[in-house]
Amino acid sequence: MEKKYNVSDFDIVEYKEADSTNTIAEQIPFGELKDKMVILTWQQTQGRGQASNKWESELGKNIAMTIILRPKALEASKQFAISTVIALGVADLLRRYVDDVTVKWPNDIYVGEKKIAGILIEHCISGPYIQQSLCGIGVNINQQKFLSDSPNPVSLWQLIGREIPLARVLEELLEDINKRYTQLEDMVTLEKDFCQQMYRAEGIHNWEDINGSFRGAIQGIDKYGQLMLKDTTNHVRVYAFKEVRYC
Repeated sequence: MEKKYNVSDFDIVEYKEADSTNTIAEQIPFGELKDKMVILTWQQTQGRGQASNKWESELGKNIAMTIILRPKALEASKQFAISTVIALGVADLLRRYVDDVTVKWPNDIYVGEKKIAGILIEHCISGPYIQQSLCGIGVNINQQKFLSDSPNPVSLWQLIGREIPLARVLEELLEDINKRYTQLEDMVTLEKDFCQQMYRAEGIHNWEDINGSFRGAIQGIDKYGQLMLKDTTNHVRVYAFKEVRYC
């Protein structure tokens, strides 16, 4: 059963229960998909993370949704711009409530050393342009305990010690994402903000790639959204997703 309404200029399709909001979005006929359409559920039973990971979300406690974005004439080579829009929008929301919010490249959201939000973005490319992006978002809001073997989850409730009305959080989140979405024409600002808010943006840290461990400092991201690290020999290494691991 579904319910339809509008929040902050987004058209919401709300399901009482869903296996995965990204899966539902994938099944919608192309002609029915609209820019800033949202598939939302308060009980996601098979939330999808990166690769084969699962996303734990207790009934009625968190935000689980997929936003469909259909940007005009955004080149496929610039698809990481969508990641910056969503990640920064989620980070903006969380800063309304807590400090020390960072974006762990490419698009996990951390508070301190704990993960509070996960993002999974799937693009559909047509010719040289992005046809649409399905942006799956899970944000831990009022969950008090986590039962999965995920190593470092945290919720706003655990951080501030009180519940927050989910309807209010949803409206704030969509407002913040909408503000970032309007910045697609100002990629310089988006990329600057993303780099400033990156997890481990400062200092030299331990990393690991296919060749082994090394120490390096984040230099930012390139035009394709790849992570740039300068190692202790001053060599700049460039990595796509899953090619390097935080230690």
